[in-house]
Amino acid sequence: MEILGSVVDQIRNDWILAPYGGKTGVVKKWAELLNCSQQALYKRLGINRKRKGERKIDGIEQYAEIVAQIKRKPPTNMGEVTTDLALRKAVRDGLVPESLLGKEGTIDRVMRDIGLTQRQRRIQRYQAERPNQLHHVDASSSRSFFVAREIRDDAGNVVDYALRLHAAKKGYKNKPVPIRIRPWVYGLVDDYSGFFIGRYVAAMGESAVDNLDFLKWAWSKNADTPFFGLPEMIKGDLGPMMRGPAAQEFFERLNIAIDPSMPENKESHGKIERPWRTTWQRFELTYFMQSDWRDFEIMLSELNRQFLVYQAEYNERKHRYERTISRLQAWRKISLYGGAVAIPETAFRTIFKRYERVVGADGCISIDNVLYEVKGLHSARVNIYEGVFEDKLIVEDQATGEKYEVEDFTPNPLGVFTGHKETPHQKAVKTAQDLEVGGDTLYSIPKDAGNVAALPTRIKKTVSIEDPLCVDAYGSLDAAMREFVSISGLRLDNENREAVRGLIIEHGLKRAFVKDLALDFVAENERRYMHG
Repeated sequence: MEILGSVVDQIRNDWILAPYGGKTGVVKKWAELLNCSQQALYKRLGINRKRKGERKIDGIEQYAEIVAQIKRKPPTNMGEVTTDLALRKAVRDGLVPESLLGKEGTIDRVMRDIGLTQRQRRIQRYQAERPNQLHHVDASSSRSFFVAREIRDDAGNVVDYALRLHAAKKGYKNKPVPIRIRPWVYGLVDDYSGFFIGRYVAAMGESAVDNLDFLKWAWSKNADTPFFGLPEMIKGDLGPMMRGPAAQEFFERLNIAIDPSMPENKESHGKIERPWRTTWQRFELTYFMQSDWRDFEIMLSELNRQFLVYQAEYNERKHRYERTISRLQAWRKISLYGGAVAIPETAFRTIFKRYERVVGADGCISIDNVLYEVKGLHSARVNIYEGVFEDKLIVEDQATGEKYEVEDFTPNPLGVFTGHKETPHQKAVKTAQDLEVGGDTLYSIPKDAGNVAALPTRIKKTVSIEDPLCVDAYGSLDAAMREFVSISGLRLDNENREAVRGLIIEHGLKRAFVKDLALDFVAENERRYMHG
């Protein structure tokens, strides 16, 4: 088709004025308007578009891959080695030719061309099939608040905490605060609905007890939130709770599976790690809008109340995929699957820590440097069950499985004696003296051999053994052979010498035998001489 010269001039002007990276878009737009191909338009404009040529350095892509591997030798959180240093190392080790030195720009360009850039790999989203199928849990220290002081009642017990705002430096968590206790925020998100629920606590650090106490509140039906119920599976990072045997045993008894987690793999925890941190940080940042935020103070209980108001508003937002319903409405679908599984009120009283100890002969046992007494048990290896939320100690005998309660140990005053029941062993010792056992002794009658006669065992050979107390034998074989030669006066060949040595050894190096053997050889030698 024929394009008017004025139109060509307009297109060429647009192409010249287009920014870097936008020139192709200009040609594509005009090609669609004129109903022609981009190639035909380029030809009509006479722009002489440059195309990428062939690589001028043989094997440059392979060399770029080697340099990229050296650049990425440090751990991920430590950054990368610069291209010039990685190139120098590759040249020194003979991995790339020396002619590439000084061509860091070329190496960087080739690495970009073949995709060796810091580009995140593709992620795959997933979602549970129903509400309360999977719960994500996480705990973080507050970024903006710190505990300014404790609030105590008339009896001196801590009933609340006063919190204040702190403009912390980026990445700096150890704030200069008056006391060591810090505010921690514990969170839970339902995988299917995206429903968030969280609460602040004041503690020295993340702990399994605080985490379980938060789950007790989150899973129980209460007036704070419509959310409740046990999940089929729980997922979290390998913190104190997920590593602790007490929580693992408790989840197992509730038939809650623990989703396996890979340490230091943030992608597997993305649904709680990033969204939850964003949620509570957005909430905290609203308090900096106060004109006097440096003097602002709020009680921990009031902060949690306002946090629930914020969560109620947040959970009314649209579901991440089902845009026509809210997160709360998505969670309420649990009624379509039979409803939520309520947790028993006494369930958390059954959480325990387990130890192995040995109860002494005095029936006492030491736990955390405190002495306790086990009534009815002594000298036994036991399992100790200590309640996490219940102030109770139970001892289980490993041998019988019987359980005993524990009491504080109090020694008897001087002059007071306490008798204990005799053990079965002690009773048997007493009654043994009164038992009449008569008749023959146990081994007075030989065992009946029966009617089958056993064949005698063959003797392969009888070994000789030197008797150090015998004076009728030579001390060594050499001494016996010298005596033999001295008596017989004969020089034996190798065959006869070995035969004589064997006979002497067989008869225990006896002097009499050596003498008789030598005389026999003399007699035999003379007989052969006389008879030719």
